[in-house]
Amino acid sequence: MRLIQPLTIRTIAAASRFLQWSIIGLVIPVLNLLRLSKGLSLAELGFSAAITAGVVVALELPTGVLADRIGRKRCYLAALAFQVAAYASLLFASGFVAVSAALALYGVSRALSSGSLEALLIDQYIETKGDETLHRLMSTINAADTIGLALGSIAGGFIPGLWSALVPSANRYHGNLLAMLALLAVLGILVVLAVREERPPMRSGPRLGAFISESLAFMRSSKALLAILIIALAWGIAFSAIETYWQPRVVELAGSVGSASPDRLNGFLSAGYFLAALLGSLVAPLLIEKTRIGAAPLLLILRLLTAAFIVALAMQTRTGGFAILYLSMFFWNGMSSPPESTMLNRMLPSDKRASMLSAVSLAVQLGGLLGSVAFGLVVGSFGVSAAWIIAAAVLASSAFLYPIAAGRR
Repeated sequence: MRLIQPLTIRTIAAASRFLQWSIIGLVIPVLNLLRLSKGLSLAELGFSAAITAGVVVALELPTGVLADRIGRKRCYLAALAFQVAAYASLLFASGFVAVSAALALYGVSRALSSGSLEALLIDQYIETKGDETLHRLMSTINAADTIGLALGSIAGGFIPGLWSALVPSANRYHGNLLAMLALLAVLGILVVLAVREERPPMRSGPRLGAFISESLAFMRSSKALLAILIIALAWGIAFSAIETYWQPRVVELAGSVGSASPDRLNGFLSAGYFLAALLGSLVAPLLIEKTRIGAAPLLLILRLLTAAFIVALAMQTRTGGFAILYLSMFFWNGMSSPPESTMLNRMLPSDKRASMLSAVSLAVQLGGLLGSVAFGLVVGSFGVSAAWIIAAAVLASSAFLYPIAAGRR
């Protein structure tokens, strides 16, 4: 692996992650509307989303192992190729089968990209700088992700109107897809030209199946990693309740008190929570460097604060109070990202990093799937507030695993 200066690594990480999440942000405001415009019914929206999630879950760990074996850069470029195929297919797709097939290609891309380029840049940073300042790189990555999502989401909301004015006869949302394809080309060029990686030797080491077995054995042997996986699962369960029901909750509250338009408030909160998370991710490394608090106690406090604000959110009956609590919750949650990422990457050997990052991502997604089903039943019987209180309890319980995760064994 070729060594490069830490500043260059942080610059590449910031640029690549900003572009990656800007591309996703472009479609976030219109994804369901795009699918509806392609002939899907409301019922079919859920089925097509489930197909995409199923592909990601099925391929998450194998593709992470593959990245460790064939090279992270090559795996990430393959992810970009699948993403291009997905968006290009959506331009011509119509009906449930064609749209779901295109989104399945996107699922393959998500699985291939998970942890691949990130793991490479983290390894290069540690080789040149050590892991004592790793939280600075993780903070840079988190900030780039958040800014990219925020700006991409804002742009994604304006593009349909502009595209309709330019090409009135075209699908209203094809402008978003074309913009995403253009940014994907820029991202691909950046990765090809700026990222360096020595090709891993293919003739030595165990076969892929044996490597997967080794990765699973590593997870079982590490109490710290198992704790992180459970924490990630709990986060996925808890935040599936927040992400699924916060918009209906805003509509309910705004309608009940006759306050400002729910659409305007939803728009403010959508942009605001990205910025709140960004602010939290920027504050965290400063707090770590200026105080003597360790990662484990800090994360325990932040996780309990996040859970407490979810409970307060569940009890809130006014839109103004809801907005303040919602943004505060994401601030605490954003603060936990750099120290948690640093804790995780310090415990991972280089040859297992991509596969283990994929395993953590898989745990989050499995938690999301479990939470979606479970909280759907809870909301149907007891309402959104009850679901959020249960979600807060799950999140708070996982906080006490951080001292185990800090052990690195």
